Amino acid sequence: MPSHGGRGRGLYASCSYDVTELSFTDNLQSPTGVILSAERLAARAYGAEKTLFFAGGATDAVQTALWSLRGKRFAFLGDMHKSFYAAARLFSLSFIRVKALSEIEKHAVDVLCVTAPDYYGMMPNMSEISAYCKDNDLLLVVDEAHGAHFAFSKMLPVSAATYADYTIHGMHKTLPVYTGGALLHVKERHYDLAKQARADVIGTSPSYLVMSSMDYARDLFEREGETLYADVIRKIERIREKYPMVRVLTSDDPTRIVIERKGGGKALAAHLEKKGVFAEASDSDRIVLIVTPYNVCYLEKAFRLASKFDEKNTEYADISDLLGKVSAYDVGIYPPGVPLVLAGEKFTEDVLTVLGANLDRLFGTVDGKIVTK
Repeated sequence: MPSHGGRGRGLYASCSYDVTELSFTDNLQSPTGVILSAERLAARAYGAEKTLFFAGGATDAVQTALWSLRGKRFAFLGDMHKSFYAAARLFSLSFIRVKALSEIEKHAVDVLCVTAPDYYGMMPNMSEISAYCKDNDLLLVVDEAHGAHFAFSKMLPVSAATYADYTIHGMHKTLPVYTGGALLHVKERHYDLAKQARADVIGTSPSYLVMSSMDYARDLFEREGETLYADVIRKIERIREKYPMVRVLTSDDPTRIVIERKGGGKALAAHLEKKGVFAEASDSDRIVLIVTPYNVCYLEKAFRLASKFDEKNTEYADISDLLGKVSAYDVGIYPPGVPLVLAGEKFTEDVLTVLGANLDRLFGTVDGKIVTK
């Protein structure tokens, strides 16, 4: 086990690294060998006191952090990832939601949880938050899932791993790590509780491919991160200067590019996708691009497409005004997910009857509206 035997081609080209718990591969449930060594190297690289590996994503790290602090009262400051609320429900944790530090004083809490950076690369005032926690004897948990790269360049924000009680990183989001690679950095005094909590939370079959990629990326960026990110940021600045007509919003992370297109964020993302450029995310007004040393080569194409994107021929129509109009995208109902009208086809009366009866489960719309051209 694994039953592929470690030999393969194509999809299985890397399966020789996909092993299970053996005498020489260590065990993530209670590491004493190579995994423990890799965790110690990661802690050193991030300036943390202790570090735990995860192969099931940052959600496992979130659950481990909160489970290790069960019995305490939590304050969630600002927007938090859904995994925090799921963990609070699973573990019957007591928590409040607050928008400002001043609101915490009205409640008796022990732990403050905050997201930094957010999905758009913006950081709250972490110096103020950290000082507040120290002054009020609160533990600080930082969801830095989108900031796993911060530790490897002085051109990026300071990682919370150097000062927070718990810091969560989704390595695969910004570093060359297989999907699911995540870290939880903790202060030494929390280590035993966190280690036991991880054993309770994670599955018993972690991917060694994922863990190996985490160790590889840590080593590579510890050696070359400053050079790699200096080059990436230089390329980003050059491209932004070349396409000044593309509006880029301010971000605390210079590698997190947020392009603003009022009312047309999703339409722009769909346009880029048709041309082979896939944005990380989009909303009604923005698209988000996570730029790394490995995908910066696509950034200029994204900016070029965005600079020429013209919505003049795009209209947003109500269901009552679609008959005979041409759809800009494949539109149907989900489930089953089969298009009733394809991009470039006209809406017929029969199609509109079905769509009209299923407005709550349409796909192919932009902000809930059907796009025609």
